[in-house]
Amino acid sequence: MCGICCILYSGKNENNPKCLEGSSGLCFLGARGPDLQTNRTIELNNDFHLQLAGYVLHLRGQPTPQPLTNKDGDSLLWNGEIFGGIEVKEEENDTQVLFSRLTESVTNTQLLHVVEQIEGPWAFIYWQSKKKKLWFGRDRFGRRSLLWHLPATTTDAFMLTSVTILSHEFYELPSIGVFCLDLSENDPKDSNLNLELFPWKDAKWPGTNDCVDNDNILQSNIYPVDYSNIQISIDKTTKINSWIPSLNMEIPSDDFKSVDLNNMTSKEYLHSLLQNSELLKKSAEQFVDILEKAVKKRIFNLPRESVSHHAQNPCSHLKENVPMNKDASCERESSILECGKAKVAILFSGGIDSAIITALADRCVPVNEPIDLLNVAFEQLPKAQPNTVKRGKQSVQAEVKDKFSVPDRLTGYTALAELNPNRCWNFVEINVTQEELKDVRSRRVRHLVYPSCTVLDDSIGCAIWFAARGQGIMGNGKNKGERFSSTARVILCGMGADEQLAGYSRHRSRYSEGKWDGLLQEIKMEMQRISARNLGRDDRIIGDHGKEARFPFLDEKVVQHLSSLPIHIKAQLDLPRGLGEKLLLRLSAYSIGLLNTSCFPKRAIQFGSRIAKLENNKEKASEKCERLTGE
Repeated sequence: MCGICCILYSGKNENNPKCLEGSSGLCFLGARGPDLQTNRTIELNNDFHLQLAGYVLHLRGQPTPQPLTNKDGDSLLWNGEIFGGIEVKEEENDTQVLFSRLTESVTNTQLLHVVEQIEGPWAFIYWQSKKKKLWFGRDRFGRRSLLWHLPATTTDAFMLTSVTILSHEFYELPSIGVFCLDLSENDPKDSNLNLELFPWKDAKWPGTNDCVDNDNILQSNIYPVDYSNIQISIDKTTKINSWIPSLNMEIPSDDFKSVDLNNMTSKEYLHSLLQNSELLKKSAEQFVDILEKAVKKRIFNLPRESVSHHAQNPCSHLKENVPMNKDASCERESSILECGKAKVAILFSGGIDSAIITALADRCVPVNEPIDLLNVAFEQLPKAQPNTVKRGKQSVQAEVKDKFSVPDRLTGYTALAELNPNRCWNFVEINVTQEELKDVRSRRVRHLVYPSCTVLDDSIGCAIWFAARGQGIMGNGKNKGERFSSTARVILCGMGADEQLAGYSRHRSRYSEGKWDGLLQEIKMEMQRISARNLGRDDRIIGDHGKEARFPFLDEKVVQHLSSLPIHIKAQLDLPRGLGEKLLLRLSAYSIGLLNTSCFPKRAIQFGSRIAKLENNKEKASEKCERLTGE
């Protein structure tokens, strides 16, 4: 994982500095890549320059500074992981492998073919020196952040960056294909910049049914402001194969009906299905096998010889920027417990998505290596009762016995009890006070979630930031109650399961309205728009700690497999909540011993961690959040 940045600017324009030194965004880029930091400036002519900057979090192969540059002047900024499609040997660095393949490409078609083969999350910027072309893009699911600023005038800068920098307005680069900025034919000072899009095959504008190659809606979807010096075109002859497969739209026959519950509990029902349906049993076994391989790909090649200083103290870059409360202070490093050196952590609510990933990670991580389970809770303040008796200026309030006893904490411990007892699990109770929440939101989170800015972005962004930081209290084992800081630099996340397996309440609504066809259309739309929703935001949030988010449910092989299955294998929404949604996942979890966890209903992190309770209850999730904008 890296922080990458590219600026095309005029050397004579004081508003477009020649370097990032002094930029307020530098600390956000640098936090993403604490191990290696390099930049390169390319002079295009007497007035215009191209600056490339890379901040590297080293996780595989030989340490490789970025931008990676060859003798011909080609340069690559790579924020991604190659988990398949292109061979990367265990001892190799995927940045070097990809750079070699790109520099060998002579034609546009050859270069695009290299990109379309990549399995894994990525955002890249590639400077093709001889042709003076700047290539860039994000993977089809949008798992890595890349923001852009298109110039509105001839003196404005063109920028690409993992997180916001300077004071310019940015938008998320749409994950609809690969872009190419051709700087060979014109002088940027005198004429338009020529930007060409090579779209994914069958790509749709996120959140719409509009095809990307529709010229009539190009400008409104690319950049929702007027600009005059960017000439954008779409290559309609070259289509890049996408890793989002066609969804199986098969609808069950009219006489299909879920097996009757017959007064069985949810656990008894799942047990009965596995015992009596060979189809569902095999489907669960097959899914466990495919998901386990996805988990293994994301953790097998992590460096296990030593841990860098930054990994031992993952919040070291925040000492000057984010004052912590006494219980979470980074400055008291000597008292932080280091119970083993975990290389892998999991955002662990105890819900079924995180629990099954955890159980499968246990099969893949060396037996003597701990795994950190990051469980976040926000302080619950006492509330006045309806019949409050006033005493002077004070009122009698309900007592909160344990102000961090939130739903996700309770389900977390339930799920922990079902995991392998022979593994060293570090269950980290991450307790956040209201005071610390306000401080971190102001100093870090509001900059990181940008350009996202809704109430939901605020709640989820804050919750994930504190969870990913990994600082709290040990909740289990012989060191229970001791302060703890996670050393893991890879964090497995459960995002992507709900979209594919009908896990949201809106899926039940669509099923009630349109039955199977309505549900299938909703899931199809979920996958078409997934790149424009939350994954870029979550990458920016987690990357702020010098850690990398990895999403097993969005592994290309997992998505391909789930897309191929009939809908009634994945979900049966005539069954009760906590059972019918994500039915395949529940059967899979039950089959590997997560008996209680397999029946937990969906609960979003903002509710499970109780961060939503700390704010205005009348707010709507989609509303613009004033706490993020400072308005």
